Amino acid sequence: MKRFLAMVPAIGIAAGLWLAASGFAAAQDISIRAFKGTWGGSAVANNRDSLYFGVTIRDLDVTITPNAEGFQIGWTTVIRRGGTPNKPKLRKKSVEMRFVNTGRKGVWKLVNSGDMLSGNPYGWARIKGRTLTLYVMAINEGGDYSISRYARTLSGTGMDLEFTAIRDGEPARIVRGKLVRNR
Repeated sequence: MKRFLAMVPAIGIAAGLWLAASGFAAAQDISIRAFKGTWGGSAVANNRDSLYFGVTIRDLDVTITPNAEGFQIGWTTVIRRGGTPNKPKLRKKSVEMRFVNTGRKGVWKLVNSGDMLSGNPYGWARIKGRTLTLYVMAINEGGDYSISRYARTLSGTGMDLEFTAIRDGEPARIVRGKLVRNR
């Protein structure tokens, strides 16, 4: 029994090291300032028709600017779809959003979030661990809803991006990509 009791501290230390190495230990949330900068990269989009019609490639530019009230984020997506390999058809989409503090640590509210039934989307953002996630919910005139989730995770090589779109409970699109900090 004495021998077992003598081993308890060593077992506790080994278990703690295993938990930390396995990612089971609680990760501390990082600051929005860690995401500051201009990021660029590319991504691949999949949806339920990708098996038949292929995936689309996207070029991404993201700018995140923290401020005293919260942060601003803007991104431009260039989508190549159709055309020929030497001259693909391009579609460009830009979005800007501003988030303000909610009083909760690591949680922000989209400025001008409103009554979703009036056509205004409702949005919020949070940081959990090394991931900044934006959520945007909207309801169209017919009552159908959509939820967009933008997860940006800081990694050793830059930022991993995962965008998920859900329309009336059905997955509509998943986009995964890698970004590097430009400045």
